[in-house]
Amino acid sequence: MNIFKFQTQKNVMVWISILLFSFNVQANAPTNAEIIERVKNLNTIIDLKITVEVQEQVITLIEKRRRHAQTILGRTSLYFPLIENALREKGLPDELKYIAVVESSLIPNIESHQGASGIWQFMKPTAELCGLKVTKQIDERRDLVKSTDKALDYLKLLYSRYNDWNLALAAYNCGTGTINKAIKKAGGDTNYWKISKYLPKETQKYIPRYIAVAYLMNYYYLHDIQPIEPSEDLKYIITVKINKKTYFKDLSKELDIDLGLIKFLNPMYKKDFIPEPEDIHYTLTLPDIKMWSYIEKFGNVTDIVTSPYSYVRNENKPKADIAFSSNIDILFLSSIKNTVVRDNLKDRNFLNALNHRLNNNIRNEKLILYRMRRKESLVDIAKEKNIPLDELMVINDIDINKGLAPGSIIKLSR
Repeated sequence: MNIFKFQTQKNVMVWISILLFSFNVQANAPTNAEIIERVKNLNTIIDLKITVEVQEQVITLIEKRRRHAQTILGRTSLYFPLIENALREKGLPDELKYIAVVESSLIPNIESHQGASGIWQFMKPTAELCGLKVTKQIDERRDLVKSTDKALDYLKLLYSRYNDWNLALAAYNCGTGTINKAIKKAGGDTNYWKISKYLPKETQKYIPRYIAVAYLMNYYYLHDIQPIEPSEDLKYIITVKINKKTYFKDLSKELDIDLGLIKFLNPMYKKDFIPEPEDIHYTLTLPDIKMWSYIEKFGNVTDIVTSPYSYVRNENKPKADIAFSSNIDILFLSSIKNTVVRDNLKDRNFLNALNHRLNNNIRNEKLILYRMRRKESLVDIAKEKNIPLDELMVINDIDINKGLAPGSIIKLSR
């Protein structure tokens, strides 16, 4: 009897807790009037309109899919810096980065039922038209740098066609032919909100979803939505050139790294290996700490790719200049006491021996690396370090028409 009474009381308390939680969620839920006012105040490139669909998409994202929203917010730290930099280079509005969220939720290896792939969800014909390579072994739609470059070029082309971002975004989703037919059915009207009823249902929801993402990015804190930070092994990575066929399972075994993680960081390879390069080199991306092991065993610091997608971890406030007297790119080697180290980089004796051996191989040359700050440009670095800009670009093999994202690692010496 006592056990039954205790269990009954326990069940009652559980239900009271659930009801109180539900009450609090409802109390914090925004009213339609609040959502409408906030949407109106969004500083965005598109022609905003408050519709039932817009309100439903906002509510779905911030209430019904809160966990999903938190995960997306966390992923922005991985991919938005790269996209933002590319947008600046091409003179495009910063808010276009939200399209990648609408398309893929910022998942680089995702593939739709229709066959669209990558963070920008290119269909194969469109990808090949834009110059992305798609074969049995390689899918550049999943290459973050290349696909972002081509997606933004495509968006720029769509905007030049319609001179309207609503129509350009809608055309990105369903194609120019479908948009043109809708305009014709609407008697030549080019207002997205007026022609939307003639568009496919998926496209009718596309702009409202874009607005919902913009709302989330600007107002998430008002709804007690906190970003879920991604794993450090996804956040802190380095990319190197690969000049031979490389199997992921071999890397997994040699470097003691999860095979799934290797595949996730290198989504453009469809067969779990990097093919033998033909006319160009391929690349391999790994967590920074594992990359140190890879370079020591198989590679060379000169193979490191200057990438807008690479970051290096450091538990302390980073020093601006990182000098190496070795040919291996181990950040903060001279102050390893405060550096995160694992695997075969655990003790100073090993590092000193490695340092001595590599010094002898490279004629005591010194490599100096630099991590770019959040709002820092190559011009700023050239002035601060008293290095001619053109020389800095040559050292890092940087295209004059392309810049680098904040956080990129660059070389200050050869």
